[in-house]
Amino acid sequence: MAQSENMFKKEFLILNSIFFLAAAIMAVFFQFQHYLQSLGIAFAWFGFLMGADSLASFVLQPFLSVYLNINNARKWLLISISGMAVMLFSYKFALSLPSLIVVRILHGAAFVCLMSTIMAMLVNYIPSEKSGQAFGLVSIVRLVPYSIVPPILTATNKTPADFQATLMYSALLMVLSLSLVSQIKPSQPVGQDRSCNQQGINIQGLFDNLKDKGIAVLFAVNLLLYSTYTIIFFFIKEYSHTKGIENPGYFFTIATAVMIGIRLIGGTFFDRLNKATLTALCMAGLALCYTLVAHILNTGMFYILAFFIGLGWGIVMPLLNALMFDFSPPRFRGTNLNLSLVMMQGGFFIGPFLGGVLIGRWGYNSIFYLCGILSIFAAVLMHTIIKRRPL
Repeated sequence: MAQSENMFKKEFLILNSIFFLAAAIMAVFFQFQHYLQSLGIAFAWFGFLMGADSLASFVLQPFLSVYLNINNARKWLLISISGMAVMLFSYKFALSLPSLIVVRILHGAAFVCLMSTIMAMLVNYIPSEKSGQAFGLVSIVRLVPYSIVPPILTATNKTPADFQATLMYSALLMVLSLSLVSQIKPSQPVGQDRSCNQQGINIQGLFDNLKDKGIAVLFAVNLLLYSTYTIIFFFIKEYSHTKGIENPGYFFTIATAVMIGIRLIGGTFFDRLNKATLTALCMAGLALCYTLVAHILNTGMFYILAFFIGLGWGIVMPLLNALMFDFSPPRFRGTNLNLSLVMMQGGFFIGPFLGGVLIGRWGYNSIFYLCGILSIFAAVLMHTIIKRRPL
């Protein structure tokens, strides 16, 4: 592919626009706990209902990763968008526990299908030499809604009826986005290998792909990274109260702002460096920061650590996707990026589970030491593939 090939083609922008809309709609659910309380659902079911949409990912995403390709992805993009719209509309009628469980799982199925389809299509419009820039942009598209949707809805949504209305409007937006899909020309990949992702992948091919050491390492590091991320995400608030921090919410405000900033200014810079080396260094830095969280002395130190943890996340998350893109044979790029999402979902289950067990036995400090150990392990794993060259 020529060095000067433009990444910002119409198809790339449309797919990111749909991705942004889907992420914004998922951000709406930060009010879900309050909505469940209004329905009289027992508190013991809150956690299950909040995470029920992830259950579909464990079952569907491995199959979708193998099945989806450039020839069938456009059809499934239409199906998954339609499915999202239907399920968002269905919340209005799901007012009991059984019906909510069904809607949450089916909503999660539509969402994971949509994400998998977008990823399978997106890799065909990314020039190889711009993978770092591309995945930095994609990660920003996913982050921005979480920084703007919650404060907007806090100001506008005051009652459960407002939440239902928001979901109805969201369903309407999904329907309108179907018109964008018609603008994506089928079978027009821009990647360096125009035969990539043209055919489905059989099971033997998938196993051969997973035997690749570099791919296996990247899957493991994804799992470790998101296990530590979710431990911080779910437990930092209550931990900070034990340290007398008055506004722990600013931890993620600072971290998210840094993540967005580093991806805006670092996208092209990442492509000029050894991505594996930079990832290993950042994981080592995160290990130090996680450990220091267990020993915060004051609010200032708490926010400084938020800055550096956000910096680490902001660099590592897009780099892992870029490395997966670089290390994967062209026909496996969409598959491997979707399997990376499975690792992320695994981290969203393993992290809170381990964190809860450790806090119950040894208190809050133990979870930050665990994050440090897991991050060091991830850095060591990355070191084993530093010298490997992209395909």
